[in-house]
Amino acid sequence: MKKLLFPLAFFFTTIGYSQSCVADATALNAYIAPSTWGVMPDTIDNLPPAFINVQYDTFLSFKLPMFANELDPTLPAIQLDNLKLLNITGLPAGITFTSGTSTTDSVYCNTANCTWNAGTVGCVRFIGTPTVTGLFPLIITLEGTTIGGPLAQTGTGDINGYKLNIAFLSIEKNTANNVELQQNSPNPFANFTKISFSSSQASEGKFYVMNLLGEIVYESTINSRQGLNTINFDGTDLKKGMYLYSIEIDGVKMTKRMVIQK
Repeated sequence: MKKLLFPLAFFFTTIGYSQSCVADATALNAYIAPSTWGVMPDTIDNLPPAFINVQYDTFLSFKLPMFANELDPTLPAIQLDNLKLLNITGLPAGITFTSGTSTTDSVYCNTANCTWNAGTVGCVRFIGTPTVTGLFPLIITLEGTTIGGPLAQTGTGDINGYKLNIAFLSIEKNTANNVELQQNSPNPFANFTKISFSSSQASEGKFYVMNLLGEIVYESTINSRQGLNTINFDGTDLKKGMYLYSIEIDGVKMTKRMVIQK
């Protein structure tokens, strides 16, 4: 099985309340080179952290390859007909994937049987409740089938580098505040989005949004409680584009990226 590294792209997002997800072609084409296929978030931004016995919900978006040698370098540059999510290995207990047709898995695609046409976009949603802690490296395997009917060839490519970190959601008071910032949801968004973060103790801090020039376009004071916190952000007055959002609590500053689309 071939090991495949994909180009840098960025952002991950969560999406609410339906088992499927929505692939955003505009966002994918904006952050992955036109001649390249890839996944967002990439393995640099990676997956958001999870907590034991707390429902986890996030998704990956794919800009799928067009030719077989992009997926499996041992194959010739034949046009692919379709690609399929074949396997995800390394998932923790509580988040399962058996196949694209399973109705009991924790992984759902935006197409039937987790199969997409070559050169299109797709997404995979992870939603489940992990029951163990630890750091779990994942391997995502795609299977591609070339055009050609009875002469079609099949190849696979492994996407390596994703790690799912599952921790306890501590309720003990520590001298140092442990803060974890999550990706906003939905992302991209037009008007409203939710930003979640966890804090190991109650404290006062700052939340602000910056454009790519580093100019602060929004700032507010936040009073965090111990555990999970949510900020409801209204971006209606901001122009479309990429922004950075940050929280700063007890000397801990964390920043992530978000996209506004009108």
